[in-house]
Amino acid sequence: MTAEDWTRDELLAALTWQLDAGADEAISDIAVDSYQLSQEQIQTAPKTSTSKTSAQTAKPGAQAAPPTPPKAAAAKRVLQSFQKTLSEAQNLASNAENIEDLATALASFDGCSLKKTAINTVFDSAPSQADLMIITGAPRADEDREGKTVAGSNRKLLINMLKSIDLNIDDVYLSSCVFWRPPGDKKPTVNDLACCKPFIDRQIELISPKALVLMGESTLRGFIDPDASLLRQRGKWIEYTPPNGKAVPTIATFAPHMLLNTPRQKALAWQDLRAIKAKLA
Repeated sequence: MTAEDWTRDELLAALTWQLDAGADEAISDIAVDSYQLSQEQIQTAPKTSTSKTSAQTAKPGAQAAPPTPPKAAAAKRVLQSFQKTLSEAQNLASNAENIEDLATALASFDGCSLKKTAINTVFDSAPSQADLMIITGAPRADEDREGKTVAGSNRKLLINMLKSIDLNIDDVYLSSCVFWRPPGDKKPTVNDLACCKPFIDRQIELISPKALVLMGESTLRGFIDPDASLLRQRGKWIEYTPPNGKAVPTIATFAPHMLLNTPRQKALAWQDLRAIKAKLA
């Protein structure tokens, strides 16, 4: 079972259990050089003689400004670095004139930490136009090896799902919520999703689909609501608006790997597929 199969209440219960066990401090996705921080503290620490002189020359009642806590300074640098990464992603994506340009831009982008551990960048270049665009969850082992958005048993199931509503997979544009496989098939982090989102938004603008399908809870949360529940949201049409301002009818449903793990959800997935067929008709 993966975290995507858990309900919101189950996830909250797991978090409460960790807090009760004493796990009350999160680890950042971006490494911080603690040795460098300690050197900076030594270099910026006031000498004793200087402190005495300052104390002697200070005006009565004046208070020295409190030093910036090391953790706050480190967090500020991490935030500035992440903002720079997002800005780079947005610039690369917005300058792409077509899907091929976007693939080249993505290949030059090193701002997502997932790229360092993945085998391939998972990106589909065809078709260049499609009535239906599907954004799946994070790539898994088969997708990582083949460099395809959906591969292996997941692709076989998706082919059959699309056939059931008279669609050919070659006529549907496929993308992932992130372009590289997370180690151990873990859920992509908020930062991972944010780094990849500008490129996916540009895909939506270039493909200009009549309908958009978000498969899996990670995808739903990355595009619609970070606290969304797939079971509550699936099957409901909403509108997603990329940066160009053109709203696209959007629906959420189960990803193929979820249906392979929990076949009981196939009945609900079939309802969603019928809704998609009706929307495209």
